[in-house]
Amino acid sequence: MSDTVKIHKRNWIRRGFFHVLRTHYSHLRFDGIWSKELDREIIHRGNIVAVLPYDPVANKYVLIKQFRIGAYWAPAKNEEKPNDGIIWETVSGYVDEGETIEEAAKRELKEESGLNCADLKSLGSVLTNPGMCDERLHLFLANVDSQACEGVFGLESESENIQVHALDRKTVQRMIRDGHIEKASALLALYRAEEILSRR
Repeated sequence: MSDTVKIHKRNWIRRGFFHVLRTHYSHLRFDGIWSKELDREIIHRGNIVAVLPYDPVANKYVLIKQFRIGAYWAPAKNEEKPNDGIIWETVSGYVDEGETIEEAAKRELKEESGLNCADLKSLGSVLTNPGMCDERLHLFLANVDSQACEGVFGLESESENIQVHALDRKTVQRMIRDGHIEKASALLALYRAEEILSRR
């Protein structure tokens, strides 16, 4: 544990689709003085993977579309066009207990797109929103064969309904510029992938 943080009390206040953890804590301020005791809730997420499939032969990315209730309720960019909740994403999901990060990435890739990867390259990891959750997102670029990958995938047990699309790299670049891809993890994975692919 850190010597700059004191945990006074912590307890679960919800364990549903998301787990919410309440923590009473103090932290050492930049002036060397301990803060007062703070009371905060965070959403517990832990390790999450986001996988961007890329076909190096066809020079195509594989992106998915699905409904997200958060996207539906988010403020609309255009008041004349309400959100429908359907957004472009990369493959993503939790790391299950006993799995390595890489094993989770390959499993999620198969479940959500039907694809197997020949090569998995790490694009690093980030904290997505540490003010409200403890999620560490691990990004990967997966080399795949995108032929015949399009269709609808996902686990019925998780009520997933995921549409898969193989898209030319230039098309995806245009979608980014035009604001059609809004999910932060997808954008970050694409930016980091483009940095690598542009050097080849």
